[in-house]
Amino acid sequence: MRRSIWTGMLTLAIAGCAASHSRQTDQPTAGPSLAAVAPAGWCHSVSPAASFCRALAIAAPRATLQLAVAETDARRERGLMGVTRLDAGQGMIFVFPDVADRRRDFWMKDTLLPLDMVFVRTDGSVSSVSADVPATKPGTPDSGIARRAGLGRYVIELRAGGAHAAGLEPGTRLFIPPIDAPD
Repeated sequence: MRRSIWTGMLTLAIAGCAASHSRQTDQPTAGPSLAAVAPAGWCHSVSPAASFCRALAIAAPRATLQLAVAETDARRERGLMGVTRLDAGQGMIFVFPDVADRRRDFWMKDTLLPLDMVFVRTDGSVSSVSADVPATKPGTPDSGIARRAGLGRYVIELRAGGAHAAGLEPGTRLFIPPIDAPD
């Protein structure tokens, strides 16, 4: 009996926390949940090479983002290469093993969609947004591949226009739960 009450309370807490917030605050927003397996096939469409992947729901000011988690070197290197479609609010969060805010350099090799890149500090605050980073066709010489850099521990990639639609801008605070990223 005690166990079922606890399970019910935990389920309600997680469900309540997953609701998105409609305003920007100075405090991190409460609410993401880390799923062991992503929603029905969605994660595989974003990360087709993975035998499984995790997804994270993050409450942004105007949307709840569904993000595939890239926490290993292999997943971070692959990123969104070859992905041909992202629905509104879908994307990827890159998690780096060093917990310090550092300059993160990204390039868009074989990235077939224009993207927004959101650089997020360890404390959950957005340091910068690179909007509408152009897609790169396969076979483009390295010198022609779009590159962006920013400061943070995390980088969120969304389809172009997604950062603005979700209310993400420098200073926005997000709650990102602890995610293990192997060295």
